[in-house]
Amino acid sequence: MEVFNIIMGKLIEDSLNFKFHSKCLALNISHLCFADDLLVFSYGNGNSVRIIRDALDEFKKVSGLKVSMEKSQIYFSCVKPNMRRIILGILPFDVGRFPFKYLGVPMCVTKLFDRDYKNLIEKIKMRIFNWKCKTLSFAGRLQLINSVLTSIHVYWASIFKIPIATINEIEKMCRSFLWANGEIVKGKAKVKWQDICKPKEYGGLGIKNLRRWNDALLAKHVWNVINNKNSLWVQKKSKSWTWKRFLEIRKTVRPHVVSCVGNGRNTALWHDWWHPIGILCTIIPRRDWVSNGLSDSSLVCDVLDFDTYSWPVEWVNKFPGLTEAPMFCIDSNMNDVVGWRDKKGICRKFSCKQVWSDLNNFGDIVPWIGLEVGKWLVNCCVHSVKLCLILIIIYSLIAIIPLEFGGISALSKMLNLKTGENLIIKCMIASCVSHIWRERNSRLFGSRRISVEGVIASIENEIRLKLMGLRKRAKLINNKKGEAMDGGGQ
Repeated sequence: MEVFNIIMGKLIEDSLNFKFHSKCLALNISHLCFADDLLVFSYGNGNSVRIIRDALDEFKKVSGLKVSMEKSQIYFSCVKPNMRRIILGILPFDVGRFPFKYLGVPMCVTKLFDRDYKNLIEKIKMRIFNWKCKTLSFAGRLQLINSVLTSIHVYWASIFKIPIATINEIEKMCRSFLWANGEIVKGKAKVKWQDICKPKEYGGLGIKNLRRWNDALLAKHVWNVINNKNSLWVQKKSKSWTWKRFLEIRKTVRPHVVSCVGNGRNTALWHDWWHPIGILCTIIPRRDWVSNGLSDSSLVCDVLDFDTYSWPVEWVNKFPGLTEAPMFCIDSNMNDVVGWRDKKGICRKFSCKQVWSDLNNFGDIVPWIGLEVGKWLVNCCVHSVKLCLILIIIYSLIAIIPLEFGGISALSKMLNLKTGENLIIKCMIASCVSHIWRERNSRLFGSRRISVEGVIASIENEIRLKLMGLRKRAKLINNKKGEAMDGGGQ
């Protein structure tokens, strides 16, 4: 496509008849290309379209590549019927309608509605429909949701602000697949979806909240606007629906964007966050700027004097902390850079994963996450506060460790030791929790009910069989070691 770029640019430069599209006039944009996909823009008149036709013909002579008439379409906007006939006589393409697909996503002159996301929803529905006939465990369905279903929408979510109705529909399908294998049935969910959408160390199952994940993905565009001010997309003053949705993310991202001050020539004195007391325009009144000879466009270098900051004396007394150094500093010979400030106030490298972590408040890390049994229970969806309560009851009943001497945290440290005694304790805990939780669910959501003695007997049998298996395994290992030693002695 580099050849076409040169041909198109030369023909436009040599001709006085080509008129740019009204939205592309400021930056003289005539076309966009990616791989073998090409979009050409022009004013709706015959002279401009003839230049486009000549560029395509010249490209055909040079490269031998011909335009596919079946795959090419032409789109009109506010063009009179008689001019349309003239243009179609020059370029006899099929007349297309909005929205059309470009690089896998719909392109439209207006905002996208719920109906425009039907293809996305249908993809997810077809995946679930194909999985229904397979016998999948709970852990298997959870893995498919995390790796496949929530990933299908990522490409769209990184470009558009997806409507709430579409997000709700996708989450509804994921919930039904997780709890009822795709069937829309009420009363099957055991845990709130907002608790499910947490990382495992916070008591969830690692499924992402799609609305927050959409914001985290779109934050990358805001970050690119901040860092690439000379970019074509930044220079183009757009009022499109997509651009307005990007600007809405600013409120979410703004508290985390800071300036690392070097020579102070790229950081706005009043509007960028570089000072530890905050954004100065929200602290120092505008009247004081003007009275001291500073303007709205002043830079940090305007108050920087040989690595020290010179502030008016009355400001130093009026605004405590103003004489402090910037939050993040780099070499004074380097240009200022933009950084991402995490929840702990540390400047980190920007990434969507980091944004996701900082935009969410998951609460405290659950104390049982360090236990191997805890990880197993998470995968089996024995979950959250109810799980902790059950564990505390079991720990106190079997008298492993008194709760007043550290509780679950002390138990977690103790069970990390690889001893035979700890292995037996883990087996007991896993068996107790599994059977109690299973009986609890059957009583709440089903008609089956087992007596207390029956549950205890089931736990005892399971532990006995597990220990017998471990004993047999230990004997086999010892026998192999003995045979190896005898063979070595001979």
